[in-house]
Amino acid sequence: MAKNYTKFGARLRELREEKGISMIELARAIGVSDAAVCKWENGIAEPKLSYIIRLAEYFDCSIDYISGSDGEYGGAAKPIKIAVVDNKSGKKINPHTAAVLTPDESQIIGTYNVLTPDMKKLFKETLRTWQSVKSEKPINKKSDT
Repeated sequence: MAKNYTKFGARLRELREEKGISMIELARAIGVSDAAVCKWENGIAEPKLSYIIRLAEYFDCSIDYISGSDGEYGGAAKPIKIAVVDNKSGKKINPHTAAVLTPDESQIIGTYNVLTPDMKKLFKETLRTWQSVKSEKPINKKSDT
């Protein structure tokens, strides 16, 4: 008995139609057969993770969104918990006190996760540059009156 992947298939069809491309064009763009795309859209089969990543990159959306587990286009609808490592000691912080990310932070992480290795490197270099810039102190003007 075939599994039913209708949520993913419906989302994939929606994205493909919004972009105005055929199944054949999508298949060529991500390196699969048009039959595979047809099976995915009709809920007959589900792609491997590597193809889901390619689809998310192709449609410029999060993996959560394309998989149908998230209603928002670019990021997680609910905050997520992550494990935190203390920068000074290098020790993991108790998972019960892990940080809760905002939807914007979750979106940034989701976007980072689908970047190519070169783009991740560039992103990290950009963050280091921003962190190294010291904020200017406001100038306090004394009035002579």
